[in-house]
Amino acid sequence: MPEQQHEQPQQPIAEDAPAQPAYGEFKLPEGVAVDADSLKPATELFAETGLSQDQAQKFIDLAMARETAAAHKSVQAFVDLQNQWVSEIKADPDIGGDRLKASLSSANRAIDRLDVPGLREALNFTGAGNHPAIVKAFVRLGQMIAEDRFRPGHPARPQVPRSPARWKAPPSR
Repeated sequence: MPEQQHEQPQQPIAEDAPAQPAYGEFKLPEGVAVDADSLKPATELFAETGLSQDQAQKFIDLAMARETAAAHKSVQAFVDLQNQWVSEIKADPDIGGDRLKASLSSANRAIDRLDVPGLREALNFTGAGNHPAIVKAFVRLGQMIAEDRFRPGHPARPQVPRSPARWKAPPSR
């Protein structure tokens, strides 16, 4: 039996693989900074696919436009929600309308009296200070801690001596 020779697959002859392009600085919108670690996956992908600097820049521009649009959309949603909450507070029958100024004064008094460092800033920064439930809670708290007000009663009737004729006799048995 003839010996079977196993043929070794031939290794391709080493050809000069095209060098992966090196990218210079990408142009970013004014005020935008991207660190090298964040950009590395994109530049590796650009290099794998053999994109030129100009072609890679187009993808960077597209990504920046999408990120900017998403950020603007998010900010606008936040602003819209804040405006909705403020409108609800102004229209609220318990704390809004003609009562709004006094209600907000009461809420501010509560925040001041709590004396929690950073509370007002946190409510303003997060927008939670515009949420109707939060405002109502602080209004009620402010009302609860308000100083008592004296409400004068009705003056007493003058004591006029009754005549014996007006006295009632005890019931007879």
